[in-house]
This record gives sequence, structure tokens and C-alpha cells, in this order.
Amino acid sequence: MINAYHKGMKKLKNNFISGALVLSLGGLFAKILGALYRIPLTNIVGSYGMGLYQLVFPAYILFLTVAQAGVPVALSKLIAQNNQLNQAENGRKIFKVAFFSLLISGAVCAALLAALSGVISRLQGNANTASAFLVVAPALLFIPVTNVLKGYFQGNLNMVPSGVTTVIEQVVKLVVGLFAAYAAMPDVQKAVLGACLAITVSEFCSLAIMATVYVVHKKRNKLPRIVLNKADAGSAFSQIFSLAVPVALGAFVMQTSQVIDSVMVVNLLTVPGATEKYGLWTGPVNSMLGLPIAISGGVAVSALPGLTKAFYDDDKSQMQRSFNLAMKLTLVIALPCAFGLIALSEPILSLLYSGLPQSEIAVSATLLSLSGLSVVFLAVMQTAVSVCQAVGKPYASVVIISLAIVVKAVINLVLLPNPKVNIYGAAISETLCYLFATVCVIIYLKVKIGLKLDVGQSVVKPLAAGAAMSLIVTVAVVFAKKVFFTPLGTVALIVVAAVTYFAAVSWLKTFSKADATDAGK
Repeated sequence: MINAYHKGMKKLKNNFISGALVLSLGGLFAKILGALYRIPLTNIVGSYGMGLYQLVFPAYILFLTVAQAGVPVALSKLIAQNNQLNQAENGRKIFKVAFFSLLISGAVCAALLAALSGVISRLQGNANTASAFLVVAPALLFIPVTNVLKGYFQGNLNMVPSGVTTVIEQVVKLVVGLFAAYAAMPDVQKAVLGACLAITVSEFCSLAIMATVYVVHKKRNKLPRIVLNKADAGSAFSQIFSLAVPVALGAFVMQTSQVIDSVMVVNLLTVPGATEKYGLWTGPVNSMLGLPIAISGGVAVSALPGLTKAFYDDDKSQMQRSFNLAMKLTLVIALPCAFGLIALSEPILSLLYSGLPQSEIAVSATLLSLSGLSVVFLAVMQTAVSVCQAVGKPYASVVIISLAIVVKAVINLVLLPNPKVNIYGAAISETLCYLFATVCVIIYLKVKIGLKLDVGQSVVKPLAAGAAMSLIVTVAVVFAKKVFFTPLGTVALIVVAAVTYFAAVSWLKTFSKADATDAGK
């Protein structure tokens, strides 16, 4: 009997781990695919088209953040808790309240975005985006409902539907978006509308898949109809939003930074072609910056469950080790990416964005070099914010990020109107914004939680490996620029740089056997 119990628990744990792996890899692959999607799209629609496309996202995602209000994350936690207490029926009641709450909030936000499309587009400084807001508005109805369904399955420790659906959604968006944009050219505005339509189509497909999976799941498990009374609904609503508010606030504050850029950049620039310059900043440059962030975030967060467990076990020594492992993983990925983007900004952009004129490649390369270090700061901040959440201090990160956004807005106000600085002010303000937030959150974790960053192991060793890589790249560029600034030469130099970096990481013994043990906890 006992052996059967242990076998069952082992099987459950293995299923959870394999499912979590599918979810993590699916999410990581989808983020990378989403970032890569902008490369051919930019080559098709150009800098002005990319400017229009990117102007849509900040307001759209802000409305989406409000529509979801952190509910899917809270739902998955509550369902898991109720299942652990053998109260699955209560978990299903919470699911029903969450489902209808987000169905209503999604519909309201979709209607509001459509109604305010003209106002928002004028505030952003380009009225041509109004029709794009109308095209993406229906997605605000689809996404919250889809994510409630994902939250339900994740709470029941079935991660596969979420992971697979996320990848399919990105593939649909890529195929439909590129086809629609290409078919509509040379009409740039119609091409942008086609790319925006792909968002709505992909989200509808995602909803259709998740709804089908849920119906099959319900029939297969012969789940009874959920009956709610007022007391049940009130209790469920209270439980959901007590957990959801911190998540929603964090997401809202992070997205506000992008909204500020979308309003300030085009309106404050005093040089011609403001939308084109915004398109270069948010398209090619942010795509390059986003790839290492997606990778570092996925890898570093894998070390955080051990920290959460250690926190609740009051194991300060394990907390310290898990914290430094997460930071080390983050920096080992972020530092070489940042140094590489700074040193090879022009050849990388020329290789990937051959559809852009050389003058725009030059502007994008300067922007990428100026903002390259923001990859490190944002990656570290992202991990530190996750640590704050893991130790039950989510509001601290919200306050810190809010202050950082104020810093960014002030720098934008000073730099963007200066014709000598113009769009480069956006890169400078973003880098300083994330530097400010990173320093503040690291200090907070040390002072309030007692988590001290091991500079020697977690920072100096990855930095030294990055410096060795940068030296190789610099020597190659100085003495053989014509060779390495060709497409084949650029790829070869990236490979050499990567080999050099990871050889240095190994030689410096950046990771120990204890790190491997902590990662498995």
C-alpha cells in the first residue's frame, strides 16, 4: 500500500515536471518566435510601417492588462490549493467566477479600445493608427478567456495545453501576418492592418483550441455542472482578486513605460520622420534587445522555486544560494548578448534587416549600441522582481518600477526635443531607467530581505568572460573589418565569440557542483 502510494506520488511529480518543462519551453519558444517575427515584418513594411505597427501595442497591451487584471495567475494558484485540500469542487466554482469576470472585462475593454481609437491615435501623434486599434480590439475579448482556460489547466497540473497553444498562436500570427502584410504592399497602411489582423486571428485560434480542450476534458472526466450561489460567488471573487491585484499592478506599471514612449517619442521629436524613427527604435532595435531578455528570463526563473521553498522553510542559507544562482544564470546569458549587440550592432542589423536602407541601418545600429547595456539591467531587474514576488514582497517592485518610469519620462522630456540627440534620447532614457530600477531593487533585497549579491561569483566571473569575448570581437573588427562585416563573416564572428565566451565561463569555473544541486531543488 505504502509502495503504491509512493509510486503514485512519483508519477504525479514526474508528470508535473514534464508538463512544467513543456510550458516553460513553449513559452520561451513563443517569445523568441514573436521577436523573430518582427525581422521579416520590418523588411516588408519598412520603418514607417513598423512605426505604425508598434504604436498600436503599448495602448493595446495596457488595455489587455486591465482586462485580465492578473486573474489567470491567481486562478491557477487557487485551483492548485483547493485540489491539495481535496476541495476540487470549490476550485471549479472559482474557475466559473473567473471565467465570467474576464468575459465581461474583456468585452468592456474591447469596446473601450474601439471607442477611444481615434483619441489614442491623436495622443500618440499619428492618426493613421486609429483603424489598427479597431482591428485588434476583438483580441481583448479572446485573450482573457483563453488565459482563464490556461489557468484552469495549469492549476490542475496539466501544463501541456497552455504550452502547445502558445506556440501554435505565435505560428498562426507569423504566417497570417507576413502573408497579409506582403499581399497588401505597397500600401503600407493596409499592410500594417493585415499584420494587426493576424493578432486577432491568432488569438481567436488560441481560444478555439483551448475551448475544445476544455470541452473534451469536461466530457472525459464527466464533470457536473457548476452551481453557484451568492455566497460562493462573493467568496470566490474575493479570493481571486486578493491574489490578482499585486500581479496586475506589476504588469500595469511595466506596460506604462511602453505607453510613455509611444506618446512621448513621436510628439517630442523635433526632427523629420518621427514615426519612422519610432519604428526603428521599437522594431529592429527592440527585437534585438528582446531576444536575450526572453532567454535569460526563462532560464533564471527556473532557479526561483527553490528560493520560494527556502523562504517558507525559513532556510536563509538556501535562499542566499538560490538568489545568487538565479542572478548568475541571468548575467551569464545577458552579458555576452549585451556586449555582442554593442560591438556588432551594424553588421547584425545589416544581416537581418536587408530590406532597410543603409541610412536607417546606421540609425538603428547607434540606437542598439546605446541601449545594449539595458539588456543586462532589464534582465537583472526582471529576475530581482521575480525574487520579490517569491518572498512575498510584490508591491516593493511595483513602487521601484514606478519611480524608474518617472526617471525615464523626465530624461525623455529633456533629451527627445533636442535635435542633436533626438531619437537617441529614447535609448539613453531606457538604459538609465533600468539601471535605476536594478540598483534600487538589489539594495531593497539586501536591506529588507537579507539577500546579498555575491559579486565575485555572480558578477565578476561572467563579466570577465564577457570581457574576453569582447576583446576577441574588437581585435577582429579592428584588423579585419571588411571580412567580418559581410553576412558570412558576421555569422562566423558570432560563433567564434560564443565559443570564446563559454570557454572562458568554463575556465573561470563560474558554475560549481553546488549550483547544479541547487538548480535541481
